[in-house]
Formats: sequence, structure tokens, C-alpha cells
Amino acid sequence: MEMIDQLHEGPTKAFAKHCFEAYSPEELEKAAEGAPDEAEMEHWGITAGEWEEAVTTALADHRSSQV
Repeated sequence: MEMIDQLHEGPTKAFAKHCFEAYSPEELEKAAEGAPDEAEMEHWGITAGEWEEAVTTALADHRSSQV
């Protein structure tokens, strides 16, 4: 989780870790292509931009671990 570790501590980093551990790269790619999930944003206390940052960071970490 090299990319996630570079995020500032807080809900965005916690959500990014959750995404990395709970979702496959394919699921994250699909999520990144769509709109931010309102329920997840509310649950984690993050904005749409933070949601996108967390999802794309988790996806980047998945991709870098596959190389």
C-alpha cells in the first residue's frame, strides 16, 4: 500500500485502505469510472473528491503490486 501510505491520516486514507482490502482491481476500475458513492461518502465522512482520490489510490496500489 505504498501509494495509500502517502495519503494524510484521516478518513480518506482509512477509506483507501478499506477499498484496497475489500475490492478487486476490477471492482475499483468500475467504481472509478462511475460517480462517487453517496452512501460511502456519508459513512466515511468524505467529499466526492476524497472518495475519488481514495478509490484511484487503492487501484494504483493494486496495479503496482501486480507488476
